[in-house]
Amino acid sequence: MKSIFAAAALITVLSLCNLTDKLKPSANSNDRQTTTAEKENSEADREAVKNELMKLEKELTDASFAGDISVLARSIADDYVGTGADGSTQTKNQLLASTKPDKVTKSWTITDAQLVSLSKDSAVLTYVQTQLLRNGRTFRARITDTFVKRDGHWLIQAEQQTIMK
Repeated sequence: MKSIFAAAALITVLSLCNLTDKLKPSANSNDRQTTTAEKENSEADREAVKNELMKLEKELTDASFAGDISVLARSIADDYVGTGADGSTQTKNQLLASTKPDKVTKSWTITDAQLVSLSKDSAVLTYVQTQLLRNGRTFRARITDTFVKRDGHWLIQAEQQTIMK
């Protein structure tokens, strides 16, 4: 008897909260296909955004090593904050003012890129950057970049670097 009252109370609460429809299995097989198609599109969208952001990362890295502040200025958000491996922070203006051609780095690569999160107007990308220095030493850092989409363009809003041993 108590279980009947408990079940009735549960159904009443679910009905009042409009949750009963969420508990019903879908009778329409097209719903399942739509969900699968949406998932595939979502994965394709994520991959496309990841590729777009990786292209931007490469452009930014090339510009940074070349000392080309014009590329940096148009690809970095005005409210940018970068945190270096030593814990220091820089604003966009500070970063642009300190950018000079790099004469120490011979080459660089980006690996292990992962799109950690994505919404319609923000994304977080992590990767490992390896630099081969002219003296033969190698420098590796794990980098996390936060992007915002403004006026249809992705801009880097924040960056954090951690030295890897």
